[in-house]
This record gives sequence, C-alpha cells and structure tokens, in this order.
Amino acid sequence: MKKKIYKRNRLTHIKIGSLIAVGLLFTVSCGSESTRTDELLSEQLAETQEQIEDLQQTIQDLQQNTENQSAEVEESQDETVLEEEQIENSDEQVEDSQDESEVDQIMREEMMLLKSYLWLENSEEVEELQKLLGVEADGWYGAVTREAHLTALEEKGFPAGGVPDEEPPPCPPQDPMPDSEAIPMASIVLDMDGDGNTESGQTYYNWDLEVFYAHVSGSGFGPYWVELDDIGVAPANQWKASFGTDVNADNRSEFWVRQIPFGASTVGYRVLIFEDCELKIAYIPDSNELFIDGGTVGTSWRIACEVEDGAPVIVQYEIVVGAVEGEGSLTGMVYQLSSTGFTFVTVRNLETFEDPGGPYGTDCESWIHDPPPWIES
Repeated sequence: MKKKIYKRNRLTHIKIGSLIAVGLLFTVSCGSESTRTDELLSEQLAETQEQIEDLQQTIQDLQQNTENQSAEVEESQDETVLEEEQIENSDEQVEDSQDESEVDQIMREEMMLLKSYLWLENSEEVEELQKLLGVEADGWYGAVTREAHLTALEEKGFPAGGVPDEEPPPCPPQDPMPDSEAIPMASIVLDMDGDGNTESGQTYYNWDLEVFYAHVSGSGFGPYWVELDDIGVAPANQWKASFGTDVNADNRSEFWVRQIPFGASTVGYRVLIFEDCELKIAYIPDSNELFIDGGTVGTSWRIACEVEDGAPVIVQYEIVVGAVEGEGSLTGMVYQLSSTGFTFVTVRNLETFEDPGGPYGTDCESWIHDPPPWIES
C-alpha cells in the first residue's frame, strides 16, 4: 500500500517539474523575439503561474492523502496484529480447555476402574465400565468383564481391591416337592448357603405316599427338599424340625430334624446340609445311626461341638455308669462334617479324654426362631 502511494506522488512531482521547465524555456524563448508583444508574454506567464499553483495544491492534497492513507495502513496493521493476538489467545484457550477436558476424562476412567463392584452385579455403572474395557456392554459383571477389568488395572499398575471374587452361578430351584402337609411345628430360621439371608426349614408328610420330607426355602433360595428315612406312618411317627447349628463355624447352617418317637428318654437326630445346590442328609459314616441325646441313669448320650487338632468337630459321647465308681466307660466318637457328610476322625475314651468344656464336652450352639448368630437381626 505504501509503495503504491509513493509511486503516485513521485509521478506528480515529475509532472510539476516538467511543467515549470517548459514555462522557463518558453519565457526565455519569448524574450529573444522582439516581434512578440508584452501582452502575450504576460498572459502566458499568468497562465503558467496558475498551473504552478494548481500543481502545488495537488501536491499538498497528495501529501495529506498520503498521511491519511499511511495512518489507515498503520491502523489496519494494528487491527491485524490485534486480531492475530486474539486468535492466538483463543487457540491457547481452546488448547487449555481441551487439556482440561482430557484430564477430566482420564480421571473419570480411572475412577471407574478403581470402583468396587459385586459379582454378577447388574447396573449402569457396570455397563459404563464394560464400554471402557471394550467388552459387551450388557450391564452384568461376570467372568469376561472381570478378566478385562483385572487386565486394565494391571496395565495401569492399579490395585485390584474393587474386583469381586468369582463365584459359582446361583443354584437353580429344585423341582416341586410332591403335595404334602406340613408337620405341626414352628419353622426353623436358617442360612443354609451362608449368603447372609435367612431361609425357613420345615418338615412335611405326604399321606398318599406315606413319605416324610425336609424342606427349606427363602428369598432367592430354592425351594429345596429331601426325602427322610422311613420310620413308619404318621401321625404315630414323625420327623420334626428342631433347630439349626453351625458345627464347622463357617457361617452355614445345619438343619436338625428329630425322630418321634425314638426312645423312652432319648432323642434321635438327622442332620441336613446344603452342598452342590442340593439339600442332603449328612450320614454318620458306615451306618444309618442317628445322633442321640439323653438317656437313663445307667447309660446316656451327649452331642458336643469341640475342636480336634485345630479343626471343628462334632463328638457323640456314650456314657455308661458302672456299678462301682471307676468301672464305668466313656466313649466319644469324633466326626468332622464335610460336603459329603460326616467323616470319622478318632475315638475318645476314659484314658484319653480331656474335659475341654465341662462334663462330656461343650454343647453345640443352636437356635430355633432367632436368626443365626452371624446375621444381624
């Protein structure tokens, strides 16, 4: 822009100089000719003077225009610089905003990875985690999600405290029990699978089949049932729900049912456990005997829960009182409860018996209507 203005002003100056030179030459030429009149010379000089004045005014106008245009150019350049600075600042703000957004996104993703989840949890949080992990986003926290979750945590060096332990799939309900009538007796409060939720244990009798059943059901549990021993027809004979225990101290109930009648002063019990999605009878090994409690003056039986070599066990004591002091006998059959039933451990007798909790051992903790001890009421 300045270059164009300069060229235009330069051209004007050249024209003015040429005009003045022509006027002077003309004046000299006219002075040498005596034949021309003074009047003509005056007119020509006046005309030349007027042209010079016009040209001087043109020069002043051009100089003023040049200054104005220069100011406009400088102002335009300042505006351009300002716009460039604004654009640069705007770019920096966009970059800062993008950086902050990226940081926020990283933090959200890390929080999702470090959050604690439940096995087989179904939630929107799990679905978002699955999208982050790149697995099918069905909202269920299962084996595939767990494996991908562990991999992502390991890659980032994060702890895996929020990853749930893999658990077996929930047990399906059993086929319906044959139509039966409940044996009159309040139901027993149990937690057969140890999930912290209570179930109800009861016994039933089918009058057509003349069969007794033990039955356990609860919210999200079962129902499950098992056929009990044939002890004769009801109502003369019955299996009744009695109480719950936790022989293994593993926060899983055992369901005790008693046979009626059994003996004049004794009670016989069957013990039911829940293993491998099945309600089953835990038999005493190599026999069909029951656990017995009670007795007469001469012979009695006692059931105790104790510890043998650091492991919880159940002991069936038989106490025989001799006619003479010291001639009696005490035998304790020690069993350990497993997923398949009771396993024989050892025999205690008068020579090896040590009294760990009073006469003939420690009573098994039991309950009927109250929740198991590990469940808050």
